[in-house]
Amino acid sequence: MDSFSLSAYSKEEYSLCVKCGKCRPVCPVFDELKEEGASPRGKITLIQALLEQTLKPSGRTKQLVSECLLCSACVAVCPNGVRTDVLIIEARRNMTMGKGLDLIEKGLTRAGFTSTGISFKLASVVEKIAGARILSESGIFYRLPANRIIPKIKSRSFSGSKWNIHKGKTKTGFFLGCLIDFIYHDVAKDAAELLGTAGIMPFIPENQACCGLPALSIGDIDNAKKQARAVMSFFDDTDSVVTACGSCGSMLKNYYPLIFDEPSEHKKAVSFSHKVKDITEMLADESGSESFGPGGKDLSNITNSLPVVTYHDPCHLKRGMSISERPRELLKKAGYTLSEMSEPDRCCGLGGAFNIKHRSISSAITRRKMHDIKSTGASIVATGCPGCMANIAGMAIEQGLDIKVVHTVNLLALALQTAK
Repeated sequence: MDSFSLSAYSKEEYSLCVKCGKCRPVCPVFDELKEEGASPRGKITLIQALLEQTLKPSGRTKQLVSECLLCSACVAVCPNGVRTDVLIIEARRNMTMGKGLDLIEKGLTRAGFTSTGISFKLASVVEKIAGARILSESGIFYRLPANRIIPKIKSRSFSGSKWNIHKGKTKTGFFLGCLIDFIYHDVAKDAAELLGTAGIMPFIPENQACCGLPALSIGDIDNAKKQARAVMSFFDDTDSVVTACGSCGSMLKNYYPLIFDEPSEHKKAVSFSHKVKDITEMLADESGSESFGPGGKDLSNITNSLPVVTYHDPCHLKRGMSISERPRELLKKAGYTLSEMSEPDRCCGLGGAFNIKHRSISSAITRRKMHDIKSTGASIVATGCPGCMANIAGMAIEQGLDIKVVHTVNLLALALQTAK
């Protein structure tokens, strides 16, 4: 598809959905609600009726369209390759244009500025004013330390702080994403160290823009475009752009080319998307899948000193960037023993604003994920998405479980330190 428009999904394209039902068992939302309208094929039928104007938009239709995590599990199993995720986003855009954004949607889309310096200041102010007083029972914040949906925001963003010693331009850019820039500074530090070990000197621009996914996911395409332009401008002179967030990486790689209609911008977005790589992909490319560590040193002989780990596949990392085996290969070569879940790639229930707008459904999906994690016997969950980290960690605390949730790069960096 050359542009982000339902014109590319004509009536003939809709007919590709033959209602086979293969999407139903893999859809986390349908699994909880057991209603046809909650299934991907049900939503496709609904969207087609809306666009062909055989059905008028209503509060109920907007609710059904909003009840989607955009996990793309349905896309992965569809025999005809129907892009349900794109149809959902475009439907949300049409509804947004007709009825406007609700309060939660406005907060999310307006918070993602074209400079994380502005976003960081806003987030800090909101946290100081309301964060400490909003209880988990309100449905807005998860039960995490200090009753926040995510751990406490740092005093400064990583990209704009003294800890960022990678401000000089190189051929490899490192896009942090808001959660790493504002909260998970340890991920930024460990990722930069690992890249350096692999002989890659990363460039981390100051005050990076939001990737635009929050705006895109609720149908605010105009703001998504603004943020995409800002992100691409930071890395004009780089040969590659590394990410350590599956959601951000998928947005940069897969959705940027779809949101621009104008030919020159579309061409630029396509060119940019070819440069985007997940950090585990970059490390595997440099160190090789057969070894890990400084100079390709195999660290698997230190297994006895490292904990058993299970790995959660972020939806956007696996299905959006086709990255699944590489993190596992690196963890094993680093000396970790992996204990796999029965459904490691099933969505954790976050889905951006989904876990706020549809709290009960989201929590049920996350509890299922926690049950799967507990069955592995692992004390540590590794993953490649900061959003998944916060969501799974929140449920672990809510259930009183002694399970640590970390980024894959944190474990790889720990293995290097242990081997020294």
